This record gives sequence, C-alpha cells and structure tokens, in this order.
Amino acid sequence: MIKRIETAFLLTLIGVLLGFMLTVQLRSTHAVRWPPPPLRIDESSKLLDSLASAKHTNEALEAKISDLQAQVDRYEKQVDGDMGAMAPDRQKLEDYQILAGTVPVHGPGVKVIIDDHHGPIPVGVDPRYAIVHDFDLRRVVNELYAGGAEAVSINGERMAVNSGVVCIGPTIRVGLARLVPPFTIEAIGDPQKMTSQLNRPGGILDLLRSRTVTVTGPVVQADLHLKSATGLTG
Repeated sequence: MIKRIETAFLLTLIGVLLGFMLTVQLRSTHAVRWPPPPLRIDESSKLLDSLASAKHTNEALEAKISDLQAQVDRYEKQVDGDMGAMAPDRQKLEDYQILAGTVPVHGPGVKVIIDDHHGPIPVGVDPRYAIVHDFDLRRVVNELYAGGAEAVSINGERMAVNSGVVCIGPTIRVGLARLVPPFTIEAIGDPQKMTSQLNRPGGILDLLRSRTVTVTGPVVQADLHLKSATGLTG
C-alpha cells in the first residue's frame, strides 16, 4: 500500500511539474507580441535574458520529470516483482479455501451413487447391513481424498474440514443438512486416480456390493460444479 501511495505521489508531482512547464512556456509566448513593436536595446536584452531563463527552467524541469519517471518505473517493477513473489502464497490460499469448502469449485471428477438395497434380502445377509450407514459414506469420502480429491459433495452438500457425517434416525446428517438415500457423491480431482482408489479389490465399493447395497459408478465427469459448504460442524 505504501508503494502504491509513493507511486501515486510521484505521478501527481510529474503532473504538477508539467503544468508548471506549460505555464512558463505560455508566459514566455505571451511576453512576445506579433508583430513585435520596435524594441530598444535594453528591452531586447531583457527579453533575451527572459527567454534564456525560461529555457533553462524548462530544461531543469524536464530533467526532474525524467528522474521522477525513472523512480516510478522502478517502483512499478518492484511491485510487479512482489506480486510475482506472492503468487505461490495466493495459490496456497486458494488451495486451502477449496479444501475447507469455503469457495465454489468446478472441474473434472467422478460421481458414484450409493443406495439402500431394494427388494427381498438374500439369505445370509444381515438386513442391518443392506442399507447405507454414515460410516459407509465416511469411508467412501476418505477413499476419494486418498485418491487425490480436492472437493467432495454428498447430495449437493459440500464437505468441509469440519463437516460431520452422522446417522440421525432414518437420515444421515452431512454438515447441517439431513440427507436420505440414494446418496450421490461427487468429487473433483484426477478422475483416474480416484476411480482406481474406489475400485480397489476389497475396497469400500466391493464391501458395499457384498452387502447388497446398490452401487452405481464411479463414473468420470468432464466438469462438475460444487457449491461452497452451507454448514460447518464438528
């Protein structure tokens, strides 16, 4: 901010000096009428001295302006350099904001849909595990982050650093929102890495399928749009 004020001051000073030069030139011009009246020798000498003085003043002001302009150029280059040095910090801030869920984000990613089992429960399957639980969603989200996910949402509710995934009766609370199945989980990041992570043999999706939970995907998405988190909770 100080550098911007100094730059603005220098530019203002340059403008004032230019205005003063113009005034000197106009006064010098107005001092000479056309056609000029007959001049006495002493008047001619004074006029020449006045013109020489004005010329000298202009030259001095031009030199001062040139020096000030050079200072402005140096300040601008220094500011540009500082902004360039700050670029990594700005990128880190943007990365933290995305991970924290405080800003909307879009990009390529994957989508997977998880739903309770519908229909008769197969023999040997515990009915309690034929439905989706909060710990199932947490494991899917954790697998996505392990696969490099930058942002994740469940049924449109953006996951944030403090977002809880908790079972409350027949619903699952994500952040401050209560959700019911089916659960659409979207994640932005490298689609191939996240897909490989989710499809690991013996991984969470294999486990859900073995419990007869319905799993659709993961499906690669060219451009997902995730809004910022609407509720942060522990």
